[in-house]
Amino acid sequence: MSVIDFLLSWQIILQPILKMIRRLFSTLITDYPPAGEFLPSAPLSNNRQPSTGGGPEVVPPAFRTSALQSLSWLHAISPCFPVSGDRIEVIREPGTFYNTLVEKCSAARRRIMLASLYLGTGSLETRLVDAIHENLRNNDHLKVDVLLDFTRGTRGEKNSKTTLMPLVEETDNFRLSLYHTPVLRGITKRLAPPRWNELLGIQHMKLYLVDDTVILSGANLSNDYFTNRQDRYVMIEDRRLAEFYASLLGKVQEFSLTVGRDGATRLHDTWTMLPYKCAQLEFATEARERIRTYFRGIMEQQREICQREADGQGGAEAGDTWIFPLIEMGQLGIHHDSLATKQLLSGCLPGSRLRLATGYFNLTETYMNTLTNDCQAKCNILMAHPNANGFLGAKGPAGGIPAAYSLLARKFLETLKSAGQSHRVELYEYERPGWTYHAKGLWYYLPDSTLPNVTLIGSSNFGERSVNRDLEAQICLVTNNTHLQRKLEAEYENLLQHATTAETELINRPVPRWVRAVVGLFRNFF
Repeated sequence: MSVIDFLLSWQIILQPILKMIRRLFSTLITDYPPAGEFLPSAPLSNNRQPSTGGGPEVVPPAFRTSALQSLSWLHAISPCFPVSGDRIEVIREPGTFYNTLVEKCSAARRRIMLASLYLGTGSLETRLVDAIHENLRNNDHLKVDVLLDFTRGTRGEKNSKTTLMPLVEETDNFRLSLYHTPVLRGITKRLAPPRWNELLGIQHMKLYLVDDTVILSGANLSNDYFTNRQDRYVMIEDRRLAEFYASLLGKVQEFSLTVGRDGATRLHDTWTMLPYKCAQLEFATEARERIRTYFRGIMEQQREICQREADGQGGAEAGDTWIFPLIEMGQLGIHHDSLATKQLLSGCLPGSRLRLATGYFNLTETYMNTLTNDCQAKCNILMAHPNANGFLGAKGPAGGIPAAYSLLARKFLETLKSAGQSHRVELYEYERPGWTYHAKGLWYYLPDSTLPNVTLIGSSNFGERSVNRDLEAQICLVTNNTHLQRKLEAEYENLLQHATTAETELINRPVPRWVRAVVGLFRNFF
Protein backbone atom coordinates (compact mmCIF):
# COMPACT_ATOMS: atom_id res chain seq x y z
CA MET A 1 0.00 0.00 0.00
CA SER A 2 1.37 3.40 -0.98
CA VAL A 3 1.67 6.28 1.51
CA ILE A 4 -1.19 8.07 -0.24
CA ASP A 5 -3.44 5.02 0.03
CA PHE A 6 -2.54 4.70 3.72
CA LEU A 7 -3.43 8.33 4.44
CA LEU A 8 -6.68 8.06 2.48
CA SER A 9 -7.70 4.95 4.41
CA TRP A 10 -7.11 6.67 7.73
CA GLN A 11 -9.04 9.72 6.53
CA ILE A 12 -12.03 7.48 5.82
CA ILE A 13 -11.77 5.89 9.27
CA LEU A 14 -11.41 9.19 11.13
CA GLN A 15 -13.98 11.16 9.17
CA PRO A 16 -17.03 9.96 11.19
CA ILE A 17 -15.21 10.69 14.46
CA LEU A 18 -14.26 14.18 13.32
CA LYS A 19 -17.83 14.82 12.23
CA MET A 20 -19.10 13.73 15.65
CA ILE A 21 -16.65 16.07 17.42
CA ARG A 22 -17.68 18.98 15.20
CA ARG A 23 -21.29 18.09 15.87
CA LEU A 24 -20.72 18.19 19.62
CA PHE A 25 -19.14 21.62 19.54
CA SER A 26 -21.62 23.03 17.03
CA THR A 27 -24.35 22.46 19.60
CA LEU A 28 -22.79 25.22 21.68
CA ILE A 29 -24.13 27.75 19.18
CA THR A 30 -26.39 26.41 16.47
CA ASP A 31 -28.52 23.56 17.77
CA TYR A 32 -31.17 25.54 19.62
CA PRO A 33 -34.25 27.12 18.05
CA PRO A 34 -34.85 30.84 18.60
CA ALA A 35 -36.51 31.42 21.96
CA GLY A 36 -39.17 33.85 20.78
CA GLU A 37 -41.80 34.69 23.41
CA PHE A 38 -42.82 31.85 25.68
CA LEU A 39 -44.77 33.90 28.23
CA PRO A 40 -44.84 37.65 28.90
CA SER A 41 -41.51 38.84 30.24
CA ALA A 42 -41.07 40.40 33.64
CA PRO A 43 -40.49 44.17 33.58
CA LEU A 44 -36.85 45.16 33.28
CA SER A 45 -36.76 48.64 34.74
CA ASN A 46 -39.32 48.68 37.53
CA ASN A 47 -40.05 45.40 39.26
CA ARG A 48 -42.81 46.98 41.33
CA GLN A 49 -45.27 47.06 38.45
CA PRO A 50 -46.25 43.83 36.73
CA SER A 51 -46.25 43.51 32.96
CA THR A 52 -49.56 43.31 31.17
CA GLY A 53 -48.27 41.60 28.04
CA GLY A 54 -50.39 38.49 28.53
CA GLY A 55 -53.67 40.07 29.57
CA PRO A 56 -54.94 41.94 32.63
CA GLU A 57 -52.95 40.96 35.69
CA VAL A 58 -54.72 40.12 38.94
CA VAL A 59 -52.62 40.69 42.02
CA PRO A 60 -53.83 39.26 45.37
CA PRO A 61 -54.17 41.77 48.21
CA ALA A 62 -51.00 40.53 49.92
CA PHE A 63 -48.92 41.63 46.91
CA ARG A 64 -50.30 45.15 47.11
CA THR A 65 -48.68 45.75 50.48
CA SER A 66 -45.20 47.15 50.89
CA ALA A 67 -43.83 43.78 51.97
CA LEU A 68 -44.58 41.74 48.82
CA GLN A 69 -45.22 44.48 46.28
CA SER A 70 -41.72 44.14 44.83
CA LEU A 71 -42.64 40.56 43.83
CA SER A 72 -45.93 41.36 42.09
CA TRP A 73 -44.27 40.92 38.66
CA LEU A 74 -44.43 37.14 39.20
CA HIS A 75 -48.15 37.23 38.35
CA ALA A 76 -47.28 38.43 34.85
CA ILE A 77 -45.02 35.53 33.92
CA SER A 78 -46.42 32.42 35.57
CA PRO A 79 -49.73 30.92 36.70
CA CYS A 80 -50.29 31.55 40.40
CA PHE A 81 -51.60 28.83 42.72
CA PRO A 82 -52.70 30.22 46.10
CA VAL A 83 -52.42 27.56 48.82
CA SER A 84 -52.31 27.31 52.59
CA GLY A 85 -48.77 27.15 53.92
CA ASP A 86 -49.97 24.64 56.50
CA ARG A 87 -50.38 22.13 53.66
CA ILE A 88 -46.70 22.32 52.73
CA GLU A 89 -44.01 20.15 54.32
CA VAL A 90 -40.28 20.73 54.03
CA ILE A 91 -38.43 17.41 54.12
CA ARG A 92 -34.81 17.64 55.26
CA GLU A 93 -33.31 14.15 55.00
CA PRO A 94 -33.03 11.73 52.05
CA GLY A 95 -34.26 8.81 54.17
CA THR A 96 -37.45 10.69 54.99
CA PHE A 97 -37.88 11.54 51.32
CA TYR A 98 -37.58 7.86 50.38
CA ASN A 99 -39.95 6.61 53.08
CA THR A 100 -42.50 9.26 52.12
CA LEU A 101 -42.36 8.15 48.47
CA VAL A 102 -42.85 4.49 49.39
CA GLU A 103 -45.73 5.26 51.75
CA LYS A 104 -47.47 7.55 49.29
CA CYS A 105 -47.08 5.14 46.35
CA SER A 106 -48.33 2.23 48.47
CA ALA A 107 -51.50 4.11 49.41
CA ALA A 108 -52.19 5.92 46.11
CA ARG A 109 -55.78 5.61 44.97
CA ARG A 110 -55.99 7.33 41.58
CA ARG A 111 -52.61 8.23 40.13
CA ILE A 112 -48.88 8.12 40.51
CA MET A 113 -46.69 10.22 38.21
CA LEU A 114 -42.92 10.15 38.65
CA ALA A 115 -40.59 12.30 36.54
CA SER A 116 -36.86 11.90 37.07
CA LEU A 117 -33.59 11.59 35.20
CA TYR A 118 -33.45 7.88 35.98
CA LEU A 119 -34.47 5.11 38.37
CA GLY A 120 -31.69 3.14 40.05
CA THR A 121 -31.45 -0.64 40.15
CA GLY A 122 -30.59 -1.35 43.79
CA SER A 123 -32.61 -2.81 46.64
CA LEU A 124 -34.20 0.47 47.75
CA GLU A 125 -35.33 1.26 44.22
CA THR A 126 -36.69 -2.29 43.89
CA ARG A 127 -38.70 -1.83 47.08
CA LEU A 128 -40.24 1.35 45.65
CA VAL A 129 -41.11 -0.40 42.38
CA ASP A 130 -42.56 -3.35 44.31
CA ALA A 131 -44.79 -0.98 46.31
CA ILE A 132 -46.14 0.50 43.08
CA HIS A 133 -46.51 -2.96 41.52
CA GLU A 134 -48.46 -4.30 44.49
CA ASN A 135 -50.77 -1.29 44.50
CA LEU A 136 -51.45 -1.72 40.79
CA ARG A 137 -52.42 -5.36 41.33
CA ASN A 138 -54.86 -4.45 44.10
CA ASN A 139 -56.36 -1.29 42.58
CA ASP A 140 -57.82 -1.36 39.08
CA HIS A 141 -58.48 2.40 39.24
CA LEU A 142 -54.81 3.32 39.75
CA LYS A 143 -52.91 4.82 36.80
CA VAL A 144 -49.12 5.06 36.95
CA ASP A 145 -46.93 7.13 34.63
CA VAL A 146 -43.13 7.28 34.79
CA LEU A 147 -41.13 9.78 32.73
CA LEU A 148 -37.35 9.29 32.50
CA ASP A 149 -34.54 10.31 30.20
CA PHE A 150 -33.96 7.93 27.28
CA THR A 151 -30.16 7.88 27.31
CA ARG A 152 -29.73 7.69 31.08
CA GLY A 153 -32.69 5.35 31.54
CA THR A 154 -31.32 2.79 29.06
CA ARG A 155 -27.64 2.99 30.02
CA GLY A 156 -26.10 -0.43 30.73
CA GLU A 157 -27.48 -3.93 30.53
CA LYS A 158 -29.45 -3.50 33.76
CA ASN A 159 -31.11 -0.11 33.81
CA SER A 160 -34.24 1.89 34.60
CA LYS A 161 -36.12 0.47 31.64
CA THR A 162 -35.35 -3.19 32.44
CA THR A 163 -36.31 -2.59 36.09
CA LEU A 164 -39.74 -1.29 35.06
CA MET A 165 -40.46 -3.72 32.21
CA PRO A 166 -42.37 -6.22 34.44
CA LEU A 167 -44.94 -3.47 35.13
CA VAL A 168 -45.10 -2.47 31.47
CA GLU A 169 -45.68 -6.09 30.46
CA GLU A 170 -48.34 -6.78 33.08
CA THR A 171 -50.82 -3.92 32.83
CA ASP A 172 -52.00 -1.11 30.58
CA ASN A 173 -52.42 1.00 33.73
CA PHE A 174 -48.65 1.50 33.81
CA ARG A 175 -46.95 3.68 31.21
CA LEU A 176 -43.21 4.27 30.84
CA SER A 177 -42.13 7.27 28.76
CA LEU A 178 -38.55 8.07 27.77
CA TYR A 179 -37.69 11.59 26.64
CA HIS A 180 -35.16 11.60 23.81
CA THR A 181 -33.51 14.93 23.02
CA PRO A 182 -33.84 16.01 19.39
CA VAL A 183 -30.22 17.19 19.51
CA LEU A 184 -28.83 13.63 19.67
CA ARG A 185 -29.07 12.36 16.10
CA GLY A 186 -27.16 11.18 13.06
CA ILE A 187 -23.51 10.29 13.39
CA THR A 188 -23.42 11.50 16.99
CA LYS A 189 -26.22 9.15 18.04
CA ARG A 190 -24.52 6.22 16.30
CA LEU A 191 -21.03 6.78 17.68
CA ALA A 192 -21.34 8.64 21.01
CA PRO A 193 -20.86 6.08 23.81
CA PRO A 194 -23.06 5.87 26.93
CA ARG A 195 -22.57 8.79 29.33
CA TRP A 196 -21.13 10.91 26.52
CA ASN A 197 -24.45 10.85 24.67
CA GLU A 198 -26.04 12.46 27.73
CA LEU A 199 -23.97 15.61 27.24
CA LEU A 200 -26.26 16.99 24.55
CA GLY A 201 -29.39 17.23 26.70
CA ILE A 202 -31.51 15.20 29.10
CA GLN A 203 -34.86 15.08 30.89
CA HIS A 204 -33.82 16.52 34.26
CA MET A 205 -37.16 17.44 35.92
CA LYS A 206 -37.75 15.87 39.35
CA LEU A 207 -41.52 15.84 39.99
CA TYR A 208 -43.19 13.19 42.14
CA LEU A 209 -46.98 13.26 42.10
CA VAL A 210 -49.31 10.95 44.05
CA ASP A 211 -53.06 11.70 43.93
CA ASP A 212 -53.20 15.38 45.04
CA THR A 213 -49.71 15.49 46.56
CA VAL A 214 -46.76 17.04 44.70
CA ILE A 215 -43.14 16.60 45.77
CA LEU A 216 -40.68 18.94 44.07
CA SER A 217 -37.02 18.09 44.43
CA GLY A 218 -33.63 17.93 42.79
CA ALA A 219 -33.22 14.29 43.81
CA ASN A 220 -33.28 11.36 41.43
CA LEU A 221 -34.82 7.96 42.22
CA SER A 222 -31.69 6.07 43.23
CA ASN A 223 -29.91 4.73 46.28
CA ASP A 224 -27.59 7.68 46.97
CA TYR A 225 -30.48 10.13 46.85
CA PHE A 226 -32.36 7.93 49.33
CA THR A 227 -29.49 7.61 51.82
CA ASN A 228 -26.46 9.94 51.88
CA ARG A 229 -26.77 12.45 49.03
CA GLN A 230 -28.17 15.69 50.44
CA ASP A 231 -30.85 17.41 48.39
CA ARG A 232 -34.04 19.42 48.94
CA TYR A 233 -37.64 18.20 49.00
CA VAL A 234 -40.88 20.17 49.37
CA MET A 235 -44.22 18.35 49.57
CA ILE A 236 -47.41 20.26 48.71
CA GLU A 237 -50.98 19.02 49.18
CA ASP A 238 -53.13 20.86 46.65
CA ARG A 239 -55.51 19.49 44.03
CA ARG A 240 -55.15 22.28 41.47
CA LEU A 241 -51.36 22.23 41.61
CA ALA A 242 -51.38 18.44 41.27
CA GLU A 243 -53.67 18.68 38.24
CA PHE A 244 -51.36 21.28 36.71
CA TYR A 245 -48.27 19.10 37.02
CA ALA A 246 -50.10 15.96 35.93
CA SER A 247 -51.13 17.68 32.71
CA LEU A 248 -47.69 19.27 32.23
CA LEU A 249 -46.01 15.87 32.45
CA GLY A 250 -48.65 14.53 30.10
CA LYS A 251 -47.63 17.16 27.56
CA VAL A 252 -43.97 16.14 27.82
CA GLN A 253 -45.01 12.51 27.41
CA GLU A 254 -46.64 13.45 24.12
CA PHE A 255 -43.26 14.18 22.53
CA SER A 256 -41.44 11.43 24.43
CA LEU A 257 -41.13 7.78 23.38
CA THR A 258 -43.52 5.23 24.90
CA VAL A 259 -42.21 1.77 25.86
CA GLY A 260 -44.40 -1.09 24.66
CA ARG A 261 -44.91 -4.54 26.16
CA ASP A 262 -42.32 -5.93 23.75
CA GLY A 263 -39.74 -3.46 25.07
CA ALA A 264 -39.68 -1.46 21.84
CA THR A 265 -40.26 2.29 21.86
CA ARG A 266 -42.95 3.97 19.79
CA LEU A 267 -44.39 7.42 19.30
CA HIS A 268 -47.20 8.77 21.45
CA ASP A 269 -50.62 8.52 19.81
CA THR A 270 -50.74 12.31 19.30
CA TRP A 271 -47.19 12.70 17.95
CA THR A 272 -45.73 11.95 14.50
CA MET A 273 -42.02 12.89 14.64
CA LEU A 274 -39.13 10.71 15.80
CA PRO A 275 -36.84 13.10 17.71
CA TYR A 276 -33.65 11.79 16.10
CA LYS A 277 -34.93 11.48 12.52
CA CYS A 278 -37.23 14.42 11.82
CA ALA A 279 -36.02 17.98 11.32
CA GLN A 280 -34.74 19.13 14.69
CA LEU A 281 -36.25 22.60 14.45
CA GLU A 282 -39.62 21.15 13.47
CA PHE A 283 -39.64 18.85 16.51
CA ALA A 284 -38.56 21.61 18.90
CA THR A 285 -41.05 24.13 17.52
CA GLU A 286 -44.05 21.79 17.83
CA ALA A 287 -43.07 20.62 21.33
CA ARG A 288 -42.53 24.20 22.45
CA GLU A 289 -45.87 25.31 21.08
CA ARG A 290 -47.73 22.56 22.95
CA ILE A 291 -46.09 23.53 26.23
CA ARG A 292 -46.70 27.23 25.65
CA THR A 293 -50.36 26.75 24.72
CA TYR A 294 -50.91 24.68 27.85
CA PHE A 295 -49.14 27.19 30.10
CA ARG A 296 -51.10 30.13 28.76
CA GLY A 297 -54.39 28.33 29.21
CA ILE A 298 -53.57 27.60 32.85
CA MET A 299 -52.57 31.22 33.40
CA GLU A 300 -56.03 32.33 32.33
CA GLN A 301 -57.71 29.80 34.65
CA GLN A 302 -55.60 30.82 37.63
CA ARG A 303 -56.22 34.52 36.97
CA GLU A 304 -59.90 33.89 37.58
CA ILE A 305 -59.13 32.19 40.89
CA CYS A 306 -56.83 35.03 41.94
CA GLN A 307 -59.50 37.52 40.90
CA ARG A 308 -61.98 35.91 43.29
CA GLU A 309 -59.37 36.14 46.04
CA ALA A 310 -58.69 39.78 45.18
CA ASP A 311 -62.43 40.44 45.40
CA GLY A 312 -62.63 38.79 48.79
CA GLN A 313 -64.45 35.74 47.45
CA GLY A 314 -61.61 33.26 47.75
CA GLY A 315 -63.13 31.19 50.54
CA ALA A 316 -61.23 27.94 50.83
CA GLU A 317 -59.13 28.95 47.81
CA ALA A 318 -57.61 31.97 49.57
CA GLY A 319 -54.11 31.27 50.84
CA ASP A 320 -51.13 32.71 52.64
CA THR A 321 -48.70 31.09 50.20
CA TRP A 322 -48.45 31.44 46.42
CA ILE A 323 -46.85 28.89 44.06
CA PHE A 324 -45.49 30.05 40.68
CA PRO A 325 -44.39 27.10 38.48
CA LEU A 326 -41.32 27.75 36.33
CA ILE A 327 -39.90 25.60 33.55
CA GLU A 328 -36.80 25.68 31.36
CA MET A 329 -36.38 23.67 28.17
CA GLY A 330 -33.55 25.39 26.34
CA GLN A 331 -33.19 22.71 23.67
CA LEU A 332 -36.83 23.40 22.72
CA GLY A 333 -36.42 27.19 22.77
CA ILE A 334 -38.22 27.60 26.11
CA HIS A 335 -36.52 30.05 28.48
CA HIS A 336 -38.83 30.78 31.38
CA ASP A 337 -37.23 29.82 34.69
CA SER A 338 -33.94 31.52 33.80
CA LEU A 339 -35.69 34.82 33.01
CA ALA A 340 -37.64 34.70 36.28
CA THR A 341 -34.49 33.82 38.24
CA LYS A 342 -32.57 36.71 36.69
CA GLN A 343 -35.41 39.10 37.52
CA LEU A 344 -35.53 37.84 41.09
CA LEU A 345 -31.77 38.33 41.50
CA SER A 346 -31.71 41.78 39.91
CA GLY A 347 -34.84 42.86 41.83
CA CYS A 348 -33.45 42.19 45.31
CA LEU A 349 -34.06 45.28 47.41
CA PRO A 350 -31.47 47.19 49.45
CA GLY A 351 -31.28 45.66 52.92
CA SER A 352 -32.50 42.25 51.74
CA ARG A 353 -30.65 38.94 52.02
CA LEU A 354 -30.21 36.16 49.47
CA ARG A 355 -29.04 32.61 50.04
CA LEU A 356 -28.34 30.57 46.93
CA ALA A 357 -27.36 26.89 46.77
CA THR A 358 -26.14 24.69 43.94
CA GLY A 359 -24.64 21.23 43.85
CA TYR A 360 -22.39 22.28 40.98
CA PHE A 361 -20.89 25.77 40.82
CA ASN A 362 -21.20 26.61 37.15
CA LEU A 363 -23.45 29.66 37.23
CA THR A 364 -24.27 31.16 33.86
CA GLU A 365 -22.49 34.35 32.88
CA THR A 366 -25.85 36.12 33.12
CA TYR A 367 -26.41 35.00 36.71
CA MET A 368 -22.85 35.89 37.76
CA ASN A 369 -23.06 39.33 36.13
CA THR A 370 -26.44 39.95 37.76
CA LEU A 371 -25.19 38.93 41.21
CA THR A 372 -22.12 41.11 40.76
CA ASN A 373 -23.57 44.23 39.19
CA ASP A 374 -27.36 44.36 39.74
CA CYS A 375 -28.24 42.48 42.92
CA GLN A 376 -28.49 44.67 46.01
CA ALA A 377 -28.91 41.89 48.55
CA LYS A 378 -26.32 40.51 50.93
CA CYS A 379 -25.59 37.08 49.42
CA ASN A 380 -24.41 33.68 50.58
CA ILE A 381 -23.72 30.97 47.99
CA LEU A 382 -23.53 27.35 49.18
CA MET A 383 -21.94 24.69 46.96
CA ALA A 384 -20.33 21.28 47.22
CA HIS A 385 -16.79 20.91 48.51
CA PRO A 386 -14.80 18.65 46.12
CA ASN A 387 -15.02 15.89 48.74
CA ALA A 388 -18.83 16.15 48.61
CA ASN A 389 -19.02 16.25 44.83
CA GLY A 390 -20.64 13.25 43.18
CA PHE A 391 -17.97 13.22 40.45
CA LEU A 392 -15.09 12.83 42.92
CA GLY A 393 -12.99 9.84 41.90
CA ALA A 394 -14.82 9.33 38.58
CA LYS A 395 -12.91 7.64 35.79
CA GLY A 396 -11.66 9.56 32.79
CA PRO A 397 -12.27 13.28 32.17
CA ALA A 398 -15.26 13.29 34.56
CA GLY A 399 -12.77 12.96 37.42
CA GLY A 400 -11.67 16.53 36.75
CA ILE A 401 -15.14 18.02 37.17
CA PRO A 402 -14.81 18.84 40.91
CA ALA A 403 -11.62 20.77 40.16
CA ALA A 404 -13.38 22.55 37.31
CA TYR A 405 -16.13 23.74 39.65
CA SER A 406 -13.49 25.00 42.09
CA LEU A 407 -11.79 26.89 39.28
CA LEU A 408 -15.06 28.51 38.20
CA ALA A 409 -15.83 29.52 41.79
CA ARG A 410 -12.35 31.02 42.17
CA LYS A 411 -12.81 33.05 38.98
CA PHE A 412 -16.13 34.32 40.31
CA LEU A 413 -14.44 35.42 43.53
CA GLU A 414 -11.87 37.31 41.47
CA THR A 415 -14.65 39.00 39.51
CA LEU A 416 -16.36 40.06 42.75
CA LYS A 417 -13.11 41.54 44.09
CA SER A 418 -12.45 43.42 40.84
CA ALA A 419 -15.96 44.88 41.01
CA GLY A 420 -15.61 45.82 44.68
CA GLN A 421 -18.43 43.45 45.66
CA SER A 422 -16.58 40.76 47.63
CA HIS A 423 -17.87 42.26 50.89
CA ARG A 424 -21.44 41.57 49.79
CA VAL A 425 -21.14 37.98 48.47
CA GLU A 426 -19.74 35.05 50.47
CA LEU A 427 -19.09 31.51 49.25
CA TYR A 428 -19.52 28.41 51.42
CA GLU A 429 -18.73 24.76 50.77
CA TYR A 430 -20.69 21.78 52.10
CA GLU A 431 -18.59 18.89 53.41
CA ARG A 432 -19.97 16.03 55.49
CA PRO A 433 -18.08 12.75 56.00
CA GLY A 434 -19.61 9.96 53.92
CA TRP A 435 -22.08 12.29 52.18
CA THR A 436 -22.32 14.02 48.82
CA TYR A 437 -24.13 17.30 48.19
CA HIS A 438 -26.77 17.96 45.53
CA ALA A 439 -29.06 20.62 47.07
CA LYS A 440 -29.97 23.62 44.99
CA GLY A 441 -32.31 26.56 45.23
CA LEU A 442 -32.71 30.02 46.66
CA TRP A 443 -34.00 31.65 49.85
CA TYR A 444 -34.83 35.36 49.72
CA TYR A 445 -35.39 37.58 52.77
CA LEU A 446 -37.09 40.93 52.24
CA PRO A 447 -35.66 43.92 54.14
CA ASP A 448 -36.20 43.67 57.91
CA SER A 449 -37.33 40.03 57.59
CA THR A 450 -35.59 37.44 59.77
CA LEU A 451 -37.26 34.56 57.91
CA PRO A 452 -37.33 33.75 54.17
CA ASN A 453 -40.25 35.18 52.20
CA VAL A 454 -39.38 33.37 48.94
CA THR A 455 -37.76 30.13 47.92
CA LEU A 456 -36.92 28.56 44.58
CA ILE A 457 -36.87 24.76 44.62
CA GLY A 458 -36.63 22.20 41.85
CA SER A 459 -34.19 20.59 39.47
CA SER A 460 -32.21 23.57 38.16
CA ASN A 461 -28.56 23.94 39.15
CA PHE A 462 -28.48 27.54 37.79
CA GLY A 463 -25.79 26.45 35.35
CA GLU A 464 -25.21 26.39 31.62
CA ARG A 465 -26.79 22.95 31.23
CA SER A 466 -29.90 23.96 33.16
CA VAL A 467 -30.51 26.95 30.92
CA ASN A 468 -29.50 25.61 27.52
CA ARG A 469 -29.55 21.81 27.44
CA ASP A 470 -31.85 20.05 29.88
CA LEU A 471 -35.57 19.97 30.72
CA GLU A 472 -35.97 21.61 34.13
CA ALA A 473 -38.83 22.42 36.51
CA GLN A 474 -38.94 24.39 39.73
CA ILE A 475 -41.29 26.63 41.64
CA CYS A 476 -41.06 30.09 43.08
CA LEU A 477 -42.82 29.89 46.44
CA VAL A 478 -43.83 33.16 48.13
CA THR A 479 -45.25 32.94 51.64
CA ASN A 480 -46.58 34.94 54.56
CA ASN A 481 -47.08 31.81 56.65
CA THR A 482 -44.74 32.15 59.63
CA HIS A 483 -44.77 28.42 60.37
CA LEU A 484 -43.70 27.60 56.80
CA GLN A 485 -41.10 30.37 56.86
CA ARG A 486 -39.56 28.81 59.97
CA LYS A 487 -39.43 25.43 58.21
CA LEU A 488 -37.60 26.99 55.27
CA GLU A 489 -35.19 28.75 57.59
CA ALA A 490 -34.49 25.51 59.45
CA GLU A 491 -33.95 23.75 56.11
CA TYR A 492 -31.18 26.16 55.14
CA GLU A 493 -29.59 26.12 58.57
CA ASN A 494 -29.56 22.32 58.39
CA LEU A 495 -27.46 22.59 55.23
CA LEU A 496 -25.24 25.35 56.58
CA GLN A 497 -24.25 23.39 59.68
CA HIS A 498 -22.04 21.23 57.44
CA ALA A 499 -20.51 24.18 55.57
CA THR A 500 -17.46 26.38 55.98
CA THR A 501 -16.37 29.59 54.25
CA ALA A 502 -14.65 28.76 50.99
CA GLU A 503 -12.57 31.77 49.99
CA THR A 504 -9.20 30.84 51.47
CA GLU A 505 -9.33 27.21 50.39
CA LEU A 506 -10.55 28.10 46.90
CA ILE A 507 -7.63 30.46 46.37
CA ASN A 508 -5.07 27.86 47.47
CA ARG A 509 -6.66 24.72 46.04
CA PRO A 510 -4.61 23.21 43.20
CA VAL A 511 -6.30 22.73 39.83
CA PRO A 512 -4.70 20.40 37.24
CA ARG A 513 -3.35 22.14 34.16
CA TRP A 514 -5.49 20.09 31.80
CA VAL A 515 -8.61 21.19 33.66
CA ARG A 516 -7.57 24.82 33.28
CA ALA A 517 -7.07 24.25 29.57
CA VAL A 518 -10.46 22.74 28.79
CA VAL A 519 -12.90 24.16 31.33
CA GLY A 520 -13.82 27.16 29.18
CA LEU A 521 -14.54 24.94 26.20
CA PHE A 522 -16.61 22.33 28.02
CA ARG A 523 -18.43 24.33 30.73
CA ASN A 524 -21.61 24.26 28.65
CA PHE A 525 -21.74 20.48 29.07
CA PHE A 526 -21.51 20.00 32.86
